[in-house]
Amino acid sequence: MAYVPDLVVFGSGKAGRSGSGVSDRLTRYFVDGDGDGAFLRHTTVVAEAQDGLTPELIEAADYLGANLPIPIFSAAFAAAVGAQLAADLELHPCVVRCRGRDFDTFRVARTKTYLPLVDPARSDYVTLSTGTRLLRRPAYDPGLADRFLIARDERHRASVVCAPRLADLVESAGLRVDFVPAG
Repeated sequence: MAYVPDLVVFGSGKAGRSGSGVSDRLTRYFVDGDGDGAFLRHTTVVAEAQDGLTPELIEAADYLGANLPIPIFSAAFAAAVGAQLAADLELHPCVVRCRGRDFDTFRVARTKTYLPLVDPARSDYVTLSTGTRLLRRPAYDPGLADRFLIARDERHRASVVCAPRLADLVESAGLRVDFVPAG
């Protein structure tokens, strides 16, 4: 996935309310895979576009980056490759708000595949004064690419990793998603 800094900020369907409670619930479900998602029957996931985006850019996008590590895909993306991603992702409706307009054709993705993708020996870490090591620049184990199309590392869940096969599917479908090479 291409990293695009905070193009949209997640909130809830209640007037686009954001906050740590909303963020925590979304992160637990969509990133960590915790819970049954019952809250989605009573609320709409809303992502508010930041100032640099226009409705035209939102309409043209097949992938949006956000303040939380939760992919947002267009309906065109879901229609073109959603069936192939069913083992790895669960897609849920999402409204993207931009300059007073609501775009209700987007989907947020819950990751279902967690693998030991990060290669600790090749990754770059920073050590805090407390002795805690934080992953700074991950390197991924290319030997696992045949086991998924899109996944998260089972320990370092903030990054979404796509297999080359997904990039090929996206390109052949003519979707507008930029991928960056994994380390």
